[in-house]
Amino acid sequence: MRVVALVICPECQREISDQSQVCINCGFPMVKEFREDHLINVLIKNDEKRVKNLMTRAKLELEDQEYQKAEELTEKALELEPKFSEAYILKLLVLLKVSDEKAMVTSVDRPLTEYKEYNRALRFALEEDRDKILAYNCEVLERFEEEENEKIYQRAKAAMHRAVTEEDYEAAAAKFESIPEYKEALELCEEARRLGDAEKKGKVYLEAAGKMELAKEKEKSKEMEMKEVASLLQEAGQQFHSIEDYKDSKERKETCEEESLRLKQEVTYQKAIKKKQEDRREEEYQETAKLFYSISGYKDADIFAKECEEQGKKAGAQYLETLLKKRRRKKVLKKAVLTTVVVIILVVAILGGLTNFTYSLEEYHNLQQGQEEYLWQEAFEQIKNWLFNVGNIF
Repeated sequence: MRVVALVICPECQREISDQSQVCINCGFPMVKEFREDHLINVLIKNDEKRVKNLMTRAKLELEDQEYQKAEELTEKALELEPKFSEAYILKLLVLLKVSDEKAMVTSVDRPLTEYKEYNRALRFALEEDRDKILAYNCEVLERFEEEENEKIYQRAKAAMHRAVTEEDYEAAAAKFESIPEYKEALELCEEARRLGDAEKKGKVYLEAAGKMELAKEKEKSKEMEMKEVASLLQEAGQQFHSIEDYKDSKERKETCEEESLRLKQEVTYQKAIKKKQEDRREEEYQETAKLFYSISGYKDADIFAKECEEQGKKAGAQYLETLLKKRRRKKVLKKAVLTTVVVIILVVAILGGLTNFTYSLEEYHNLQQGQEEYLWQEAFEQIKNWLFNVGNIF
């Protein structure tokens, strides 16, 4: 038995039976070819309507959380239209056991591109529906990013809350910095770094203050030399200088510098005083004067510097006078020695003459024979030795 189908009359646009030879409304002749063509169109329209009805029923079952029935209805719709994009989205909702697309976006635990139903829906979607389907996955990815950012954000807040050292605060700041556009992450990053910097400065402050107090104790008890105490104060001053904007670091730095300078000046002053007492030469007094001038303004350093200069001049003058006296004495001595030598030579010559005069005739005869030359050579050698010894004295 053939199913009677309705067709549309091309003249009056009313529905009539496909078996009619003419339109019962306007009398327009209905040829066989025309009836068959419209019959096909009507069947297609009936299938589309049936698919829509199946989809509507599937959505209703989905709302009632009847997932099994919803899946069966969806499969029937796909049997009629295997390329129906909306049916695949509905099938995905059934798989995820959610009632609509919004719930799907908020409940899925992985990107939609990992589901074959989503990929088929995107594949068969019409151009105007593709953007909507693509937006579902974008929303899911944004949610994942949001959730990940929230985890980082909460971990960073917890790390900042537990932080006690500069390194702890910096670690928290780095976490906030990794999500700069999430909530007030940037502000909290700056706050963490500010607290870390304050923690660092606090540590430096305590260390410098400890050195400052230790220097005072050592100076008072004299357990440490003033030079070492000054060096300790200088170190503390440098540390306070590195954190001048923290508490009273600037004032403490100035105090350390003043005390360190005072102790260094005192060390130089004591050294100069001791050296002044030991100095004897002009050069030594000049060096001591320079030491006093290097701490000009400290106690009576300027007065002592001038005294050293004057004493140096006196020492120089005395040295010059002594040198001149020695030279004069040396000249007198030289003249006396030369005179003595001359006198000795004369005496030797005279004595030699007297001795020769008293020689016997035999000796005189020997002298006449040529031995007088030997005697004169011996006398000459003695005179040379005397002159050589005198030269060594000078």
